[in-house]
Amino acid sequence: MIDKQVKQIVKKITVNDYVMENMFCAPKGALGRLGGQLMSQDRWLPAWVLDLLEINPTDSVLEVGPGPGLGLQLAAARAHQGRVAGVDRSETMLRMARQRNRALIEAGRIELHLGSADKLPFDDATFDKAMTINSHHIWLNPVAGLREIRRTLRPGGRIAIAITRFSYASPENFESLLIDAGFTDISIHTAEAGTCALGQA
Repeated sequence: MIDKQVKQIVKKITVNDYVMENMFCAPKGALGRLGGQLMSQDRWLPAWVLDLLEINPTDSVLEVGPGPGLGLQLAAARAHQGRVAGVDRSETMLRMARQRNRALIEAGRIELHLGSADKLPFDDATFDKAMTINSHHIWLNPVAGLREIRRTLRPGGRIAIAITRFSYASPENFESLLIDAGFTDISIHTAEAGTCALGQA
């Protein structure tokens, strides 16, 4: 009887881990598309993050882990004379981001790349602003990823790390992660939608 209960618990945990992995951590297939649809429902969080970053019309903006591309779309509306780029390791998310932003991509306003935070396909000092939302806690090495983002930021450029209040991740280490990655002038902001930390390159 005990063995049967243990097997049921293990099976439940395994199924839940599989669903979380394929919906949100490394989205792929039907579960990934469903996860992307759920991510697209939260317009408030990326809009708030962009407010905190104070996006200017001519800014170059990078989003690492843009998911289905809502943040990129909102960033492009603000940086309408600049450049907006997204890097994601999920082909499923990139397909959804392309579909959402097709016209902006064709117009050269948004560019998308398959890749990871710790190896970005950009030259040094390329961007004015960078952000990652509900993403950094699933990177293999968050500090290495943040250092790589810092490399691509111009001197004085700003980064935002944010998570929704529904995330299982904790914002308690935001400040230490940014410090370890070489960022300064760090501030933590909390709102009903979640938590966002800002840093300067």
